[in-house]
Amino acid sequence: MTKRNSNSDIKRKNKAAILRELIRAGEATKPELAFSLHLSLPTVGQIVAELIEAGVVEENGRAVSVGGRRPVSVRVAPGKWLALGINITANHVSFSLVDLNGAVIAHRRSKLHFRMGREYHQELMERLDDLLRENHADRDSLLGVGVVFPGIVTPDHKILLTSHALRIEEPTRFEYDKSFSCPVYYFNDATAACMVECYGDDAPDSFLFLSLSNTVGGAMVINKSIVTGTHNRSGELGHVCVIPGGRQCYCGQRGHYDAYGAAWLLAERAEGDLSRFFAMVEEGVPEMCAALEEYLDMLALLIYNSIALSDLPMILGGYVGNYLGPHLPRLKEKTARLDIFGQSDPDIRLCRCKYEAAATGSAKFFLEQFIESVAQREVRLEAVR
Repeated sequence: MTKRNSNSDIKRKNKAAILRELIRAGEATKPELAFSLHLSLPTVGQIVAELIEAGVVEENGRAVSVGGRRPVSVRVAPGKWLALGINITANHVSFSLVDLNGAVIAHRRSKLHFRMGREYHQELMERLDDLLRENHADRDSLLGVGVVFPGIVTPDHKILLTSHALRIEEPTRFEYDKSFSCPVYYFNDATAACMVECYGDDAPDSFLFLSLSNTVGGAMVINKSIVTGTHNRSGELGHVCVIPGGRQCYCGQRGHYDAYGAAWLLAERAEGDLSRFFAMVEEGVPEMCAALEEYLDMLALLIYNSIALSDLPMILGGYVGNYLGPHLPRLKEKTARLDIFGQSDPDIRLCRCKYEAAATGSAKFFLEQFIESVAQREVRLEAVR
């Protein structure tokens, strides 16, 4: 590698690091950035000036002085660079509009029964346009759109190969590419939700992710990268067989964990309201408490099998994961009882994103891509609104 290329690579890494640190901290002065990233103040000053010139970063007033002139605080320009996630399920659609700071500008979930055809697409886009208008944005203002499905997608994120939940058995490409001027990628729902954890600065480098929604999915992360597998099907924990010949899974096979761990199994006990189910558990309603104990028993079995295979921490997400905080100690206890190695405190954690994680994760994918593109550019960027 030439010295010129080496210097260019170092600058790219430094620029990305400064931008990520500003996103993490919210705002910072140049001396604070230099200290936290172990960079020289002139290097930070030059890169911050370029980011301000590009319109990605802006000054945010003066910080408190510790002696002498008060330093200027800078931040990522809020609400300026936006990406969108769309999560499609059999009975609902969710939108998540995210800015470069990682803040969810808006999210919305509503009932919409999935069906093939132009009518469904048109209704979905009308709901999306309403959300964008309410937040002073439009389709042309987006850096990218992630469309999330409960199914398997191609490695290039352009085709949905199959989805048992949506009853799609043949490779399918939808019309979303034609509806936006920005890139549009397809994602598996559990993989998209897992990306929220990957982009966090306090997540383990390697872990398993389990999404406990109305369908159960998962993902494996090794050294901050999601493992896709030979056929892009890695992490399908919902289709791990836990009870041979047991309940029928929606895929047609029997005994898969999805038939015991899907969120709707708990929600249906409370007239379809998962929050009401857990409220009734807190109230001590015997029937609900017994149902949760059975649920935790099966969840502990899957977690133990997964940890025994991988020896990795487990992060729980999805609809049910949002409510498991008070019950995490008991889940750990149940898992520990199965552990032949005598681990008394298995590494089981809860997800960081509590609402619309799949839609949010697919949107953040494009923001991560944007950060890398900014780090590589030397030319002025035009702000997108």
